[in-house]
Amino acid sequence: MSMEPVTAWALLSGLIFLLAALGRGPMRRWPVSMPAIYLLIGAAIGPWGLRLLDFQLIKHVKVVESVTEVAVLISLLTAGLQLKPRWHHYLRAPIPLASVTMVVTIAGVAMVGTMLLDLPLGAAILLGAVLAPTDPVLASDVQVKHHDDTDRLRYALTGEAGLNDGAAFPFIMLGLGLLGHHQLGEYGWRWITVDLLWATTAGLGIGWLSGYSVSRVAVWIKRQTNSPAACEEALTLGLIGLSYGAALLLHAYGFLAVFAAGVAMRRYAERQSDDEQPGKLMHTVTEVNDQFGHIVEVAVVVLVGALSTSYWTMASDWWIAMLVFFLFRPLGVLLALAVKDIRFSQKILISLFGIRGIGSLYYLSYAISHGLEDPIANRLAGIVLTTITLSIMIHSNVASLMMRRYAEEKDDKTSAATN
Repeated sequence: MSMEPVTAWALLSGLIFLLAALGRGPMRRWPVSMPAIYLLIGAAIGPWGLRLLDFQLIKHVKVVESVTEVAVLISLLTAGLQLKPRWHHYLRAPIPLASVTMVVTIAGVAMVGTMLLDLPLGAAILLGAVLAPTDPVLASDVQVKHHDDTDRLRYALTGEAGLNDGAAFPFIMLGLGLLGHHQLGEYGWRWITVDLLWATTAGLGIGWLSGYSVSRVAVWIKRQTNSPAACEEALTLGLIGLSYGAALLLHAYGFLAVFAAGVAMRRYAERQSDDEQPGKLMHTVTEVNDQFGHIVEVAVVVLVGALSTSYWTMASDWWIAMLVFFLFRPLGVLLALAVKDIRFSQKILISLFGIRGIGSLYYLSYAISHGLEDPIANRLAGIVLTTITLSIMIHSNVASLMMRRYAEEKDDKTSAATN
């Protein structure tokens, strides 16, 4: 009996999201992670399987760019809302990880790209910038668990993922500029002043102003009318849209703006601790945004699974992923945190938890849509999608087990100290 595509998609979508619901409950302790299962489903319905999702990255690059962009934006707002806005906490790990570790990773990948892959310098730097950011979408097992969670390991990984998805943008533009698709200016002056300095600082400033302003207005309306200021879904989307759109309008980095908007909302709620309304607002927006993020995560990882089968280069490119996971990132983490008061065991765990995912796919599709030539685009797509696939299969499956062990050891030490 033949099945209409609409019927097949309706049944498949229902089964996938039912599986996603079970993944947050009865299936949570399964030995296989839910992102890995979504990835396999995507591969099964892609070109290698049922051909229900026959996506080509270059042909449908704008769709991929838009979908992954939304996924990253939602996760960045959640990361900003979850982190306690303490400057010394950011200086301890997130900022060094989002700067030193990322630059070390980019440099390592660029060196491999030029020396071993015969890529032009611009393409090699672009590849490094695409693979360097850790993913805020797929890292739920290693991120902070609640608003008061200040565990150094989880705080470091959450803050890093929130910051480096925007901090990688200057190097994306540098790679595109060296390939002739972006103006760098004579001796790189435009890249340094606009792409590196202005876009980064302005993005953070615009996001902070947006988050603080929206929080104040929403709470003010609540006080005046004694009724909900706005439905939480609309407020969440409004905050993302306002901060992201304002940043892009002023040629700043929207990813950093959305993350900073979440941090600002959290900061406003803490400063108004004598009033329960800002705190309720922050918690509700976090919960709504988290639900949005979970739905988008399922859809995008299925898409990644389908795309991966079209650009499968595992046999030739797996070693690049291994270098990123087990050489460049650990080296970058140890350099970034060398003088920080973080236990060595925590530094090792931080170095092993750098999952690559939706953010890398967004940056790749962004580069392709901005003029990257097809031969280079196809070569980078194979490396990036192979790396993402391996990262999801390795990191997402190992993370829950290692974090469970980490929590047990921490509880044991707490009990011993108490006794």
